[in-house]
Amino acid sequence: MSVEEPEWFKRAITASRESRFVDVGGCAIHYLRWGDPTRPGLVFVPPSGGHAHWFAHVAPLFADQFNVVSIDLAGCGDSARRAAYTKEMMTAEIIAVCEDAGMFAATVPPTLVGHSAGAQYAVRAAMAHDTALLGVISIDGLRYAELEKDHAIKILSGPRPAPRPARVYASLDEAAARFRLTPTPLIPVGNAYIVDYIARHSFRVVEGGWTSKYDMAQGASVTLAFELKDVLKDLKCRAAAIYAEHTHLADETVADRMTELNNGQVPVFVIPGTSHYPAIDSPFAFVAAIKGVVLTWVAETRRSSVPSPPRL
Repeated sequence: MSVEEPEWFKRAITASRESRFVDVGGCAIHYLRWGDPTRPGLVFVPPSGGHAHWFAHVAPLFADQFNVVSIDLAGCGDSARRAAYTKEMMTAEIIAVCEDAGMFAATVPPTLVGHSAGAQYAVRAAMAHDTALLGVISIDGLRYAELEKDHAIKILSGPRPAPRPARVYASLDEAAARFRLTPTPLIPVGNAYIVDYIARHSFRVVEGGWTSKYDMAQGASVTLAFELKDVLKDLKCRAAAIYAEHTHLADETVADRMTELNNGQVPVFVIPGTSHYPAIDSPFAFVAAIKGVVLTWVAETRRSSVPSPPRL
């Protein structure tokens, strides 16, 4: 399908970047990197089944101030597959990519940004390595209540069906045309050119055609993760939780509830007018929200490292 692309998007997806691999427990983990490696690190962790190109259109918009990475977790994108997927290995993958990208050598440590199930992975990585990080941001990823509109409650609470064999499509065009955002957004996301770009990086060539890059077995690592709803306050690094207005896993009480659960110690706010996919339907608002939070943390860190002037 031919989709008209605006100029900002064309510049973003053609911006200079590195494509790199790092071995983590015998599995080749792929990531994309933009920007100066001496700047503060910013790592994007995609949703379940997502891949590094989910953020390839917004990552360059951070590259003027950050060393930016978007990761393919094992079983996703261009990373290799594992015989079994564990939360511990996903944590190891995220931290290994930070190390390989030079983020721990910078004067300001990195920040992890996880979307949806990727927020679970990012928060768990922060729980294990909080002293090595500047912070972690959950994007529409932490549940705090069982809501009727949350379709995943039933899916993730019951027995998981065995993964189905991946379908093979005759062409990339056919595969991309069948691509759908899952879960289905509660409002139209628009920006079909972004969805099309993500779709065209979601399939690989196999005998007989094209099939999904995603290993369905990796989905077993996704849970409702209610145990994470109040852990942000306990991290030694900074933390924030950002939600979409029209999301399946939160309602109008989310800012008050998450703030209360985290003792008022964690910024929690909603990006108005967005679906569960704010980087797709509102990319500029998404960039502004992340920059506003992380650059504040960076400035605070730099200020605390400067000796106070003598008092007169």
